[in-house]
Amino acid sequence: MKRLLVIALFSMLTSGCTWLTNYFSGDENIDPPKELTELKNAITIEKIWSVSTGQGSGEQLLRLVPALNNQNVYVASRDGSVLAYSLKTGEPVWETKTVNKISAGPGVGLGMVVVGTRNAEVIAYDVSSGKQVWVTKVSSEVLSVPEVKQNSVVVRTSDGRVTALSAKQGKILWEFQQREPSLTLRGTSKPIISEGNVYSGFDNGQLISINIKQGRQNWQKKVAVPRGRTELQRIIDLDADPVISKGIIYAAAYQGNVAALSQQDGSIIWRRKISSYAGLSVKGENIFLTDATGQVWSLHNTNGASLWRQDALQWRSLTAPVVLGRYIIVADFEGYVHFLDQADGHQLARARADTDGIQVPPVVMNDILVTLGKGGELTAFKVKR
Repeated sequence: MKRLLVIALFSMLTSGCTWLTNYFSGDENIDPPKELTELKNAITIEKIWSVSTGQGSGEQLLRLVPALNNQNVYVASRDGSVLAYSLKTGEPVWETKTVNKISAGPGVGLGMVVVGTRNAEVIAYDVSSGKQVWVTKVSSEVLSVPEVKQNSVVVRTSDGRVTALSAKQGKILWEFQQREPSLTLRGTSKPIISEGNVYSGFDNGQLISINIKQGRQNWQKKVAVPRGRTELQRIIDLDADPVISKGIIYAAAYQGNVAALSQQDGSIIWRRKISSYAGLSVKGENIFLTDATGQVWSLHNTNGASLWRQDALQWRSLTAPVVLGRYIIVADFEGYVHFLDQADGHQLARARADTDGIQVPPVVMNDILVTLGKGGELTAFKVKR
């Protein structure tokens, strides 16, 4: 019941976790989203194409993140549709549909497009034709985008399990479970496969390394420690996808820390008090992060020191930042896509994609930026130089 209470609260809020952030801190004067000021675009943003893909995620908090592979973009809709489009033109390549409601995905790799469903299924389709390859029942609703690598498909489910399946047949290879707190945010981070291991964040603030062949734990480290008197105040979910770069894992916890850990043994390199559920990206020596209030940060990867902070988009339920050339891009709850200067974070331009809003991060391939809105609008942009 407690878990369902949090899910119900979140489904009613257009600004995501920002309302709860203020609630946790005891702030009765809840900050409204910052109004967008007039901005003359300093760079030219060209909308290449835009197509409707179906119902999208609506107001449900689903991890329906577009995926890019082989010059195509793949998307899923909560109504069960899985679709492929040409990245260059937006023309449809194939479409298929399951009778089940899709809750996460797609993940793409090993010649497959993989989604998870609300009734605890993992379904794999052929990447070229959309023909179903296999379907496997798992323990509960799939909440993470499937990771498809090293002959395996790995997902996180709502009961706190990491499940690995054979990419060829969909057979369950192993399951790993952590004890879940009584209250959590809706959703989970994506498990990451790297160098024969699976790295996954859990709702108890732990980041865990698991051997991909045996499902055996290599190490676990606490990224955040719960604090506060109430269960709401003690939520420390690692819902931001971890990022691995040059042997370092970067992870962020809601109401917790941003941390850098050794990929080899999990030892903490540095840890800094910043709350995030949206996520982060890494480029060179920089970490770009959206915090729980909607501020965008640039941190130095060696020690977490601040390089800049952009607060003009605060409380706008920003997505995780993505990098396109010298630009940092985030999208917001009104469907605006914001282009920031990587050097100092100042606003360069904005464009609008889906008027229903955007809750999953954009994706980038070959200088093309793709967004998927809550209303199912799939849009491709390019910066004209």
